[in-house]
Amino acid sequence: MAELTTIARPYAKAVFAHANATKSQSSWSAFLKKAASVTADSAMVEVLKNPAVSAETKCEILADLTQDVAVDGVDALMEALAHYGRLLALPAISTEFETLLAQGQQALEVTITSAFPLEADEIQLLESKLKTRYAGKTIRVETAVDQSLIGGFEIRSSDTVIDATVRGRLSKIAESLTA
Repeated sequence: MAELTTIARPYAKAVFAHANATKSQSSWSAFLKKAASVTADSAMVEVLKNPAVSAETKCEILADLTQDVAVDGVDALMEALAHYGRLLALPAISTEFETLLAQGQQALEVTITSAFPLEADEIQLLESKLKTRYAGKTIRVETAVDQSLIGGFEIRSSDTVIDATVRGRLSKIAESLTA
């Protein structure tokens, strides 16, 4: 996984620079998301891994499947990825691109995981607290449910984790008792 991210980062930076220069960030974002979903399909992975299928054919297949969201410059990217056997890095490139896009927009991607689905007012309260903590940034909240947390919530944002879960508290108590 880390290797794929390392491979994807320079491509994502190049695409991001091109998207900024041509003012086509949203178009590139849509293309990369679609290409990522197509290349993540198990049948497509088999085709892309198959050495008997030429790089040109792989590019043509992906171009056909993503033609509804194609943007200027896609052909060059796809040819470069196919030439170096890196078409399977498209999901990681998409993820890296979205990270760069969020950083460029001063946006913070936050995932709030709770044991039970959160109500809209609870989400708004947490979002307002995060806006206060990270002044000047736009907060984009995504929610998830993980019943193994038992109760409470966990907030994840890039390299920050705020653990206010029952499971986390129980782990800390167990750790202090065994120390």
